[in-house]
Amino acid sequence: MKKISVFLLIALIALVPVLANGSKEEAAATPSSIKVWVSSGSEDGVYKQVFDNLEKSVGITIVDEYYPKDELDSKLQVAPLVGDTPDLVIADYLMIPAYYEAGLINPVESYMSDELKNDLIPSVVVETSYAGHTVSMAQFDAGMGLWANKSMLEDAGIRIPESYADAWTKEEFEDALRKLKENGVEYPLYIRQNKPASLYFQYMPFLASFGGEYLDEDTMLTDGALNSEATIEAFDYLSWMVEEGYINGKCDYENGFYERKESALALLGHWKYTDHVNFLGDDAIIIPCPDLGNGVFTCSGSTVWAMTTAAVENGVDDIVYQIMEGALSPENILIVTNFNGAIPSRKSVMDQVPELQEGGRLYLYREQLEAGISVLRPLTPAHMTIYNTMQSVYADIIGGADAAETLQKASKSIDEVIVENGWNSI
Repeated sequence: MKKISVFLLIALIALVPVLANGSKEEAAATPSSIKVWVSSGSEDGVYKQVFDNLEKSVGITIVDEYYPKDELDSKLQVAPLVGDTPDLVIADYLMIPAYYEAGLINPVESYMSDELKNDLIPSVVVETSYAGHTVSMAQFDAGMGLWANKSMLEDAGIRIPESYADAWTKEEFEDALRKLKENGVEYPLYIRQNKPASLYFQYMPFLASFGGEYLDEDTMLTDGALNSEATIEAFDYLSWMVEEGYINGKCDYENGFYERKESALALLGHWKYTDHVNFLGDDAIIIPCPDLGNGVFTCSGSTVWAMTTAAVENGVDDIVYQIMEGALSPENILIVTNFNGAIPSRKSVMDQVPELQEGGRLYLYREQLEAGISVLRPLTPAHMTIYNTMQSVYADIIGGADAAETLQKASKSIDEVIVENGWNSI
């Protein structure tokens, strides 16, 4: 979003208190439904189950609409202009700061009970906070590491780390890739290279372990971070893995690890849990990302539920909050996390999941978050600018482009937009 559009959105919200759902007084008197826009993904089906539960408990109709991330972003930019703003948005937490700066998001800390606040895991508190406010709520946080085919590792004589504390060193990781290749594994590592936009998240443990980063959080610019020596080294390493044949740079499918079994390792998070377990059974295990020189890292961040200012204008904010709070009930959290293998956002719910207890398949996810080794993508209104640019960066570098040159151009391009919009001075 350009600066002029941000100001235009704020002005229109201030000047148009009555949106498409009718006057505030009418909505407050007879609210019969709320409108929810969802960033479409693998959880769409389970969200429908959650909405069914919430409709029954709150006694209101939920009109849910699903859009790909980029389309959702475009629709939200113009929604106030056409009087079509939803009451509730379910999207990547990184999209919320820009909407908050545009006047589209209503903070929710005043609605929340202390009991709920104190039950949230720390990483969720961080990702749902912006500008000193709680701007969203989350049912879960991400689990991130290396999925591994246990039998393939054992057949190649490779040590299997069980904790982030005994993760592979850089030398061990490279030795594992070599041994797997020599043992007949065609492409030892799958990183979802067929969807390079997702690597903005997934490659972060590697990036952080090289000491690299996307944004300088002191200046809120990418210069000195995205184009730093450490970040370039991390992307040179990605190029090296492709050149060595450890990664299939031309892969255009999702199932190389779990169905085709052409890979023994997959740099993926919780969201492929169902496919991995269904196809690989007990061979589907999770191990930590390697220590590439600056420590072992995971990354976190998730889909969040955010109340819009339109809900306040429509007089349905209390009902929208009931929906949000209901989504964080143990039953509704577990509907989602039992499907996607993510980490429940509430401590009390996490304690109910056997796989998150010591010895469980997903325990590493919990251990890593509790150890505080998780990194977040930068919380900035420039998120979509960075996200879209990094999609091209990853695709180009996997395709053979020079990392230093590509990152330098990307940094300059991103920072021009940040400065133009004043996002480095917020």
